[in-house]
Amino acid sequence: MRHLENAFKFTFKNFLLTLPLLISLAIPALVQGVGNVGVMANSNKIFSNLQRMIEDLQYGGGNFNYFDMFAGIDMRAAYASSAIAGVLSLIFMIIVRPATYGLINLNYETGNAKLNDFSRSMSKYIGRYVLYGLLHIAIAIGITIVFVILMVIAGIVAATISVPFGVLLIILFILATIVGSVALYTYMNLWFPAICVEDSDIMQGLKNSFRFVKGSFWPIFGITLLVTVCGSIAGSILGGIIGLIPIVGNIVAPIITGLAQFILMVYYFEIYREKTGRYTIPEPPQQFNGGYPNGGIQ
Repeated sequence: MRHLENAFKFTFKNFLLTLPLLISLAIPALVQGVGNVGVMANSNKIFSNLQRMIEDLQYGGGNFNYFDMFAGIDMRAAYASSAIAGVLSLIFMIIVRPATYGLINLNYETGNAKLNDFSRSMSKYIGRYVLYGLLHIAIAIGITIVFVILMVIAGIVAATISVPFGVLLIILFILATIVGSVALYTYMNLWFPAICVEDSDIMQGLKNSFRFVKGSFWPIFGITLLVTVCGSIAGSILGGIIGLIPIVGNIVAPIITGLAQFILMVYYFEIYREKTGRYTIPEPPQQFNGGYPNGGIQ
C-alpha cells in the first residue's frame, strides 16, 4: 500500500500533469453529450416506446429490439457525435498517453516536470507508444483466435463424443481464457513505465515488465483492480448526480476514471523504480531556494 500512497501523493502534488489526460477524456465525452441532447429531449417518447415494447413482449408480440426504443427520433446527431468522439479519443490517446508517461518519468528523474515539457515528452515516446498499442491489439487478436479454436474443439467434442463433456470443456475454456488474460495483462502492467525508465525498445520493455512483476503479481493485480473499480464506482455515482446537468454532466465520469488511470500509471512507476533500485528524488532544501548548493540533484 506504500506505493499506492506514494502514487496518490504524487498525483495531487503534481496535479497539473494530469490535465492533458483528463482533458483528452473530457472532450470526447463533451462531444458525445452535445450529440445526445436531442435524444434526451425526446426521453418521454423513448419511455413510451419502451413501455409499448414491454407490452408487446407480454402479449407475444415479437422480440425485444433495442433500436425500436428510438423509433420516430432523429438519431443522426447522436450517431455523428459518437463517430467524432471515437476519432477524437483515438487521436488523443496516441498523443496524450505517451506524453503523460513521459511527464511522470521526467518528474521522477528531475523533480521538475511541467506542462511545457508536454511536446518534448510526446515526441520522445509517441513512436514507441504506437508500436506498444499495435502489439496490444495483436495480443488481443491472438487471445481471441485461441479462444475461438478452443470453442470449436469443445463444440466438436459435444457433437461427436458427449454433450455434457463438451459443455464442461466450454466452461473450463472460458474460465481458462479469463484467468490467462488477466494474468497476462497483469504481467504487462509495467511495460510502458519500463520503456520510459530504461529508455528501452518495446520488446525489452516487455521483458522487463514480466521480470519485475514476478514476485509482486498479487499486489499489482489487487491494487489495479481496487483503483479501477473504485474509480468506476465514484465516476458512476458522481456522473449520475451531476449528469442531471445537460452536456457538462457527461464529462464527470471520464474525469474521475481518468484520474484513477493516472494514479495507476504513477503506481506502476513506483513499483518499477523500487524493483530496479531507483528512488523518488528528495525535496530540495528550502534554504537553497528550491535547488542544491551545486545546482544538481542529491
